Formats: sequence, structure tokens, C-alpha cells
Amino acid sequence: MAGRSLYKRRWALLRCYTVGVPLTYREAQLDDAAAYCALYAIVHPYQVVTPASIRHWWTSESPRAHRRTMVVESDGAVIAAGSASLDTWTSGDGTASLSVRVHPDYRRAGIGTRVFDELIGHLRAHDVRQVRGSSVDDPGTLAWCVARGLTRSHEERYSRLDLTDPGALPPVPPLPAGVRTASAAEVGPEAVYPVDAAAIADEPGDVRADRVPFDEWLLEVWRAPTIDLDLSTVVLVDDIPAACTLVEADRVTGRIWAGGTGTLREQRGRGLAKLAKSVALRRAIEAGITVGYTSNDATNQPMLAINRWLGYRPCATQWTHVATL
Repeated sequence: MAGRSLYKRRWALLRCYTVGVPLTYREAQLDDAAAYCALYAIVHPYQVVTPASIRHWWTSESPRAHRRTMVVESDGAVIAAGSASLDTWTSGDGTASLSVRVHPDYRRAGIGTRVFDELIGHLRAHDVRQVRGSSVDDPGTLAWCVARGLTRSHEERYSRLDLTDPGALPPVPPLPAGVRTASAAEVGPEAVYPVDAAAIADEPGDVRADRVPFDEWLLEVWRAPTIDLDLSTVVLVDDIPAACTLVEADRVTGRIWAGGTGTLREQRGRGLAKLAKSVALRRAIEAGITVGYTSNDATNQPMLAINRWLGYRPCATQWTHVATL
């Protein structure tokens, strides 16, 4: 922790001149959440974040992650940001995630590179051997990743669903005998956790999240300010949770994010995930939600098929990248 304090002292005072304007590089504070959220929305308009969810992200992660988040200011406005943290939900060691976001008007001036190099140094200090992140699908960003020693890995497909026309949704699949649905709020965290943890562990990716402590899941996922437990839907087989879809909602903008849908391995192949998502979307429409977003690894054909059936349409592509330190 002494090293982190040193970083804070140094970055709090560091200023430089780039693209003709003074820039300030410093550690992020909770008061930066709204500006960070605004930058996030410009770079990733197809994701659902709020200032409250950003603050929760920064404060809820385990100390074992050694998270470091920084921002870059120009005339008091946040024009770039970066974050790095060790992976704590995996049985492997020495892996971490890193992100850098720069406002489009300030790119190609070395700002992102400076943030990246500082965060890489932070991860090296914690003995990280492999770093992963994701990039938007444009030639400039992809070339920047290659220049930083990052190798392109998984394709992430983002999809959008217009919820202003309830009649456009396909009918809810019939419930098999012994099957019913309920909201996550009705079922409770202890019952939902095993299903979501199994889904997290089986998500395609560069690092397998196969060790999800309940207390950390409860804080980071269940108690996240954007998680909507009334819209999130659980499918029970003989009154035992077998599948679920967790929905994050920004009711102010009328948007939802379906970021976690999964089924227990022994219950897969029965259409339970399709049932969960279908019911959850109807709950969202009744709550006044007008648009839904989700993402899937390009290899996750079962979930891609469900989303196509529901009416989701592609809206963006991102790529994961991996670097060995």
C-alpha cells in the first residue's frame, strides 16, 4: 500500500501540456464518478452505466484486487481515464484487467499511452504476468493495442433490442411441468448465487472466473445500484432455482442491460434461459423500459440464438486482448 500512496502523491501534482492545452493526470476520486460515467457513455454508448454504479464499482471490489483508477483532466473536464485491477474470481494467479478510455477529441496525442504505461507499472508491482482488456472495433484502436503488445483474442458482440413495441416480442415459451418463474427479489440472494456463479464460471473468455466468493458476489453483484431485482428473473424447477437472468436498469433513461444469464449445467438444453429472458423483458416493458442491451462472446452460439429469437440486433463489436508481462 505504500507504493499506492507514492503514486497518489506523484500523480496529484503531475501536469503536462499536450495538444496545446494543460493536462492534469491524477488518481480518481468518488466525485469523479459522474464525469467518468459521461466519458464511458461516449466511448461505449451501448452499455448501461450510471454515476452510482461507477462509485459502487470503485468501492465494492475486494482489496485483493489492488484496484487503481486514474483520470486525466483538461481545463477541469475529464477527457481520459484508466483502471487496472487483479482478477480475484479465478483460481489462477497473476492475471489482471486493464482499461483505458480517451475522449475522441483528444486521441492520438499520447494521453492513452501514458495512462496505459502507468497502469502497467502498477500491475507489475503486484507480480501480474498476464493482462487482458477489450477494445472497440475500429482500425485506430486495434492498431494502438498491437503497438502496446496486446494480442487480439475473443470477439464480443453487442446487441440492442427495441422495447417500445411489446407485440414484437415472441410469445413466452410454455412452462414445462414443475417449472415456474419468480423475480430475484422474491427468491433471494442465497438461492440465486449458485446459478449465477455457475454461469460466470462457464462464460467464454481469456480468464475463467471459477472462484466467486459469496460475500464478494453479494456486495459487487446483488447490491449493485443498477441491479434491478424486480426485473431480474429466476426459473425454478420443483421450487429449486435452475436458471436466471440478472438485469441492470437505468430507469431514468429507460435502458436495461442483460449482463448475466445462465442455467445450472444439469438443467441445460431445456430452454430455461430463453424462458428467463423472455419473462424479464416483459417485466421491463411493464416498468417503462424502452431499450435493452446485451453482449455475448462470438463463440457462445446458444445465447446468441436466444437473443436473435428475442429480436436483439447487432449494434457494436468489441475485441478482448491479452498481453504477457
